[in-house]
Amino acid sequence: MRADRLIDLVTLLRRHERLSATDLARRLGVSKRTVLRDLDDLSASGVPVYAEHGRLGGFSLLPGYRPETAGLTEGESTVLFVPGGEPAADALGRGAEFRSARRKLEAVLSDNAARGVGDLADWLLIAPEGWGEPVEPPALLPRLAAACARHTVLDVEYRARGERGRLRRVRPLGLVLGGRTWYLVALKDDTGEQRTYRVDRVRAIADSGREFDPPGITLREAWERARTDMREQKDYRVILRATSDVAPIVSYVVSTVGRVTSMATLADGRQEITAHCDRLEAAAAMLAGVGERAEIVDPPALIEAVLDVSRHNLARYGGA
Repeated sequence: MRADRLIDLVTLLRRHERLSATDLARRLGVSKRTVLRDLDDLSASGVPVYAEHGRLGGFSLLPGYRPETAGLTEGESTVLFVPGGEPAADALGRGAEFRSARRKLEAVLSDNAARGVGDLADWLLIAPEGWGEPVEPPALLPRLAAACARHTVLDVEYRARGERGRLRRVRPLGLVLGGRTWYLVALKDDTGEQRTYRVDRVRAIADSGREFDPPGITLREAWERARTDMREQKDYRVILRATSDVAPIVSYVVSTVGRVTSMATLADGRQEITAHCDRLEAAAAMLAGVGERAEIVDPPALIEAVLDVSRHNLARYGGA
């Protein structure tokens, strides 16, 4: 929206002592002509924008200028404290509220503080997706968030790995973004047992029409309990060897299905990687893609699992 762009334009000028029209256009993702028109409109509305000509010229705001802004709405006040900041707010469908709240707060900062915010934004970026492609948040995430906030008992259609979808009635405790994956931590409604569900495997939810009293445990405590239980269920020690140039790649691949606990240099220059995985099948699927770049030393069951994956692929694609 143009109104938001004008606010962003003022914010950029407060963050930086002077910016050219070309630089403003690049930062705002619009044409230079659009920026010049917006600057004229800001000036006409009373915003003290002035231009300095010459090789080092550009546009600036009169020192000490602070734009008038409305107070925070209730929603904006709440979303500012979402753990994970803007990426999490976007995933929950509240990114616009988050950015609006941040703009309002920045508007009341002093010139030096506003420039400090600009400096921070220039050198710090949080990229939860890492090197991979950005992951679209699960479509049901905002509805699950609303149910967690209202303490509503839910009927959840959930499809676990290798199973057909089935209905579960749960009391949702909260949502956790673990790495790139969203999880729902909940209690089974009939027994009170704690369970953790991947949100991307939730197929449908329905409000049961009933609310519950939150238990005497925080979400962080529930999540740590779930992590501990998972580690204690199965813990396979995996030892791999790889040349030093590909060891970081092998280590990263293994870390997607377990946790790397050590890397040591052997006498022949290779790296020995020790990791712990809770599911050999998942580790085998990932390591099959690494091919000859890694040698599996232990356990033998993992070697057999990788061979099974390779036999399956050969049977399926061998005649292609």
